[in-house]
Amino acid sequence: MTSSPQSIDEALRDRNPFAKPPYVNAKDIWGQDFFDVESVNAHASDAVFQALKQIRDGLYSTTSIAITAQDGTGKTHIISRIRHQLQSENGGLFVYANKYSNLINIKHSFQQILAESLGQIGHQGVTQWQELATAMTNHILNHKNPNTTAYSVTDLLEKFKTSEPNQANQWIERLSGLYCNLKAIEDPDIVRAVFLTLSPEASYAVKWLKGQELSQAKAAELQLPTQNQSFEAVLQILDLISEYQELVICFDELDQPNAQDEEIGLHLSQIIACLVKDLLQNLNRGVILTVMMPAQWTNKIKQLPNQIHNKVSAQGEPLKLSYIDRNSVIGFVTLWLKKYYERENLTPSSPLYPFEEKELLSLADDKPTVRELLKWCRVNCDPKKQKADPVETAFIAELDLDFDSIIDDNNLLADALYFGFKTLIGKTIERIIVTEVTDGVFPKGGRDSYLNFKILGKEGDKNVSIGVSVLQYAGRKALGAGLRRLIDYEQFELTRGCLVRSKAKKITTYLEQKYLEPLIRQQGGEFVELKEAEIKPLLAIRAVHNKREVDYGLSEEQIETFIAEKGAELMLGESNPLLQEILSDPSYDVPTDLIEDEPILVAESIRDDFSISDDNDLDNTLNDLRNQFNIPRN
Repeated sequence: MTSSPQSIDEALRDRNPFAKPPYVNAKDIWGQDFFDVESVNAHASDAVFQALKQIRDGLYSTTSIAITAQDGTGKTHIISRIRHQLQSENGGLFVYANKYSNLINIKHSFQQILAESLGQIGHQGVTQWQELATAMTNHILNHKNPNTTAYSVTDLLEKFKTSEPNQANQWIERLSGLYCNLKAIEDPDIVRAVFLTLSPEASYAVKWLKGQELSQAKAAELQLPTQNQSFEAVLQILDLISEYQELVICFDELDQPNAQDEEIGLHLSQIIACLVKDLLQNLNRGVILTVMMPAQWTNKIKQLPNQIHNKVSAQGEPLKLSYIDRNSVIGFVTLWLKKYYERENLTPSSPLYPFEEKELLSLADDKPTVRELLKWCRVNCDPKKQKADPVETAFIAELDLDFDSIIDDNNLLADALYFGFKTLIGKTIERIIVTEVTDGVFPKGGRDSYLNFKILGKEGDKNVSIGVSVLQYAGRKALGAGLRRLIDYEQFELTRGCLVRSKAKKITTYLEQKYLEPLIRQQGGEFVELKEAEIKPLLAIRAVHNKREVDYGLSEEQIETFIAEKGAELMLGESNPLLQEILSDPSYDVPTDLIEDEPILVAESIRDDFSISDDNDLDNTLNDLRNQFNIPRN
């Protein structure tokens, strides 16, 4: 039965079907809800699935595809379609890369991207890691007895869940040993970590697979080294996946303005192109997809040596996305409204209500992007919302992020703080006039992997130089390296060192006595608690700024105005408590609830004191990029 016009109109006024910001982000890609009209740019997604079929048929093992399109035409929408179809049809594992927080060490960043993506839900309602671990388990069982019944991933997880801890540990040990006897494995620890994703220790196993450092106690418990951050680890994980599944790796959000690494001399898209070359040469079964705007392809990728840009699109010239046509406009709006009316338990007189077909067809003649279509629908479905601030709409979209997935990403968190302080230049906060913010932390410039940036300013007639380190590391090696820098005021020309860290991430008594006590009590440094509610607005506004031109069509002036007008309400700019606390007078107190006891081996302590290495060695990385790819500075 058709619902009354009054009830439908009331629902549309109260709950606009198109109220959701018209942007597809990572949460949409990994989430369950996805609105798709498969005819829209079907040639692009079909090309990926055709490539996967040809790989399964043995025509070749790997390939790469590039997609170019103007902003708003649905690049990320295509990626989301591919991801959801792979998930629904068990068509392969999926990796999505859209955040690149450490361009200098992009290979290490990709290890984190790979592990996080495999930690997302796959085909059977479990993580992709657990799917891989189950396939490896069944490989062992099938080798021992070809007639054995294969385990389902849910049965295997239930077996681990209901077992005693000692029994589960024995299974992990046994499975790891048997698998390494069957296959030529360079690093048995990776195999063990993959099997650990079936156990209650899965979250720690994934952290380790990301390349993050575990505490000594947890590493000993899991029988793993404290850390394995290397591209060799990435390659072994890819080899394991290729034994059982095809892999689709998608690179997105390469069009950010000013995403140029000055020390490397390359744009973000060019650095990713170099990574794609390496991955393609080492991937055994899969497709690498890269999406970008046409200008990025022409002005950045095509300027690289042939052996690089040819690897980004091994199947020839990039595929081009087209604007939405008449049929697609009608189909898209119909589907969107259908989902809405079903959710509201309403039945309209027309599937297009409150629109008319002729007005949508007229709109289609103007060749709108998907984003423009959705914006038009939002405004014309509820005229009351015509004056929505576009910056606020973008900010709300970016604020809806999964904080747990980035809580350990020191570079991303530090970048948000860095941008936040950039907005404070010229302002007086906590009696300090901020004059400059720089990530060139050495006296003659140059970046460091642990000391993220310095805030320069004046407090009365005194010069101020505050070094800020976001250190979310769990292990002592990396945390010790970061703390060591914070107390080295002479080398970095600091007047104060500031540690930013979650209180949930404890610090051992040894590190407290070795570094934290001198920093806070003797040198006037400070510990500032990293709180989700305070850092999320900074992460969101930084993301809006990064995507301002391509995704959101915004200017820097609009963003600056938004921060000035809405800062007090949304904890931005000078109203952000985290930025205020970093600039405030230090308390000279070490928080007791930050410290925990941990047994320390004397030999380990001595080694940390005299041989704390920097895994992210800048010079080696730069030389590797330039020598390997023969790339001059821009």
